[in-house]
Amino acid sequence: MSLKNMMTKMAIAFVAAKGVQTFRDQGGMEGVRAKLAQQKKPGGALHGSGSGGLSSMLGALGLSSGTATGSAQPGLAGLFGGLAGTTGGAVAASRMTGLLERTRADGPRTDDEAVGALMVRAMVQAAKADGEIDARERAALLDVVGDEDPEDRAFLEQEMAKPVDLDGLVKDTPKGLEVETYTASVMAIEPDNRAEAEYLDRLARGLSLDKKTVNEIHEANGKPILYSM
Repeated sequence: MSLKNMMTKMAIAFVAAKGVQTFRDQGGMEGVRAKLAQQKKPGGALHGSGSGGLSSMLGALGLSSGTATGSAQPGLAGLFGGLAGTTGGAVAASRMTGLLERTRADGPRTDDEAVGALMVRAMVQAAKADGEIDARERAALLDVVGDEDPEDRAFLEQEMAKPVDLDGLVKDTPKGLEVETYTASVMAIEPDNRAEAEYLDRLARGLSLDKKTVNEIHEANGKPILYSM
């Protein structure tokens, strides 16, 4: 089982489609692959990108010579920075990477699979912020995993079946990963309704993220800011 790989695929899919609802409506992973392939062509948003992290991300969807597993996977700063760059360019990528580097905690490194599991939980919970995941959204999310790894699929099904537990997500977020957990959450949705905005506000407060940092995360990822300053 590779929860790190599943996290990467889900993050790419949601950023490319701008949230789980649009991801569902645009044909799931096949729609995302087609969209990213188009963006790689001359004149596309990803053509000529110099980001090594982005190359690895595209590889996770079979769009480059990279591999979806192993050392080619970017770290979270590279992944989230690269994804911010696909929507906001180099400035957004630099801003997102800077945020993550600035809030990185010293101490023992958290296991990659544990981090992957946490980020998947964050994305799935955010997708449920405005209600339960409906049958079409559930099918689209399972399409991210496919049938190749029954353990990955079982983990995702288990997370989708659970009730939203924001307090549990906050409690399980290690010190230094607060920005990552919030970023994974906001990537999964377009916070354009009251329920989603309230969920993100509660999450930000639970993770002790100040309003300026939260707005910077939103801006770097092309999302509406949460707070009026």
